[in-house]
Amino acid sequence: MKKTVQYSHAYLIQRPDHLPTDFPVKADFAKLICGLFLPSRRHGRFAVASCPARILLLFPDSVAAVPHPSTGSPRVDIRIDEIVVIEQRRLFPDASISIQASDGVQECPYDVHEEGSVGEFLSHLRHLFLTNQPAERTLGRSVFGEPLDHKFGCGESDNVDRSEALDARFFSAPTTMIRKRWLSRATVLIPGEYLALTSRRILWLSDQIDGVYQPSGMIAKYAPLRHISEIRFGRRGDTCEINLEFWGNIRWSVPIQPDFYDEAESFTKQARELLRPRGAKKWPERLPVERA
Repeated sequence: MKKTVQYSHAYLIQRPDHLPTDFPVKADFAKLICGLFLPSRRHGRFAVASCPARILLLFPDSVAAVPHPSTGSPRVDIRIDEIVVIEQRRLFPDASISIQASDGVQECPYDVHEEGSVGEFLSHLRHLFLTNQPAERTLGRSVFGEPLDHKFGCGESDNVDRSEALDARFFSAPTTMIRKRWLSRATVLIPGEYLALTSRRILWLSDQIDGVYQPSGMIAKYAPLRHISEIRFGRRGDTCEINLEFWGNIRWSVPIQPDFYDEAESFTKQARELLRPRGAKKWPERLPVERA
């Protein structure tokens, strides 16, 4: 019986000899920018693999997701100019990368302790994914909402690259709210929400994951400015949201706490002004969406 090779950690791949011994991959390694090996994720008493090992390969015009040969699953190639949103989830000890393209989503779970290798790979991917952006604007930095707390300050530091200018930012910290229901009162936990417009992208940080407030977790989503087709502040009854639409029919709805409706609306107006096409005297009915 052939012995199954076990790998315990993620690592970067630069050459064919960096591939695991039981994981052959056909690729033009002369054009490879960076690769990332992600071991299988195992949970439970009997250590059943919940996600097989896979390799991500980054080339100048595409990224390939290659599952372990034992799975029988096909390789998936995604063109860089087809990627709309990149999402990174962290909920100790689990984490994941999600690459959202116009025709589907490729999700890659990993252990949160592997942030070093994963972060370096994402840095290379962002360098390609966030190119061809408008030149820096001259409206300056504008801050709306509350000052950043420690958690979201670290989140901003981890996610905003040194080459980016932060043009506008909205933040509301996690809090609690008392809601009355008949004769009872319930304490509701409200997650923190961060939305920023940089010189290269729109960035959304939240500690609400799958509809649940996670004090030890965070989700980061970002998309190039060129993929934004609409941003607006909306009210629905007693709730308010900042709504964004992107190329590929992808939408975000950022919930806003009641105490920050005015601040969120001001942020949205500033964002619209920053995104307004050069030379246009007013906001168009629809932003012209560019392809990379």
